[in-house]
Amino acid sequence: MTLKEETLFKEKIKETILPLAVNMTEEQIRNIILSVEKANSELPVGFGAMLFEQIMIHKYNQLKKL
Repeated sequence: MTLKEETLFKEKIKETILPLAVNMTEEQIRNIILSVEKANSELPVGFGAMLFEQIMIHKYNQLKKL
């Protein structure tokens, strides 16, 4: 992933996923990611783990601001 792609990816997480994830538990987030990975076998290996990590980073950073 290029730096520009990474930045866009993080922004999309903030815009689309974070508003929902902020009210979810870690287990709920993990379960959704696992179901998406099962339904989309073309996703690269490790994508779910990276997505989970980014969601949690953004979630806790947002909660710290409150």
